[in-house]
Amino acid sequence: MGVPVIADTPIIGFQKNDLIGLDLPHNDTLVICIQIEQAVIERVHVDEGRAANILQLSVIQQMGLEPKINKLARSLTGFNGATSITVGTIDLDIHSPSVVCLQTFMVIDEISPYNGILGRPWINKIEAITSALHQKIRYPIPGGGIGQINSDQAMAMRCTAQGLKKSKQLQFTPVMQATDEAGNTPSRQ
Repeated sequence: MGVPVIADTPIIGFQKNDLIGLDLPHNDTLVICIQIEQAVIERVHVDEGRAANILQLSVIQQMGLEPKINKLARSLTGFNGATSITVGTIDLDIHSPSVVCLQTFMVIDEISPYNGILGRPWINKIEAITSALHQKIRYPIPGGGIGQINSDQAMAMRCTAQGLKKSKQLQFTPVMQATDEAGNTPSRQ
């Protein structure tokens, strides 16, 4: 019984010259523009902390792919314990330069500064190495070489600002502003 041979992949790294052109210092996340099926989707957050890929229902609708959604509601739980219910799942091809891979997306219908999130399933499938500091994603290309996707740092800043603005609005909304279906403020029982 022999040992399986594993082909070496190129060494992927980042250097100081990869920082040229960035607004430094920064604490920005990775936000990219990427082709999914036949559409180019902007404001896609790449997050190694996510165990799922996520797309907004509105994006699927604009792509004309809503009938392809497997309508099975599931619960997604964020790091703060908040849960979201998915509309369903959909399998779509993601076209990274020189690499195409089929991925399952959880479809949500919620307000977000992002059109989608690419998590560990995609990152691991294409064997990507991400660097938020360098605002780049690099991955091996079949047959040799290294592919690269650059993050849109300006868009990342806008998405972060929009997300912070939304969370501050939610954080300070008084509970007594809630009303019932008739427009009445609920009373204590």
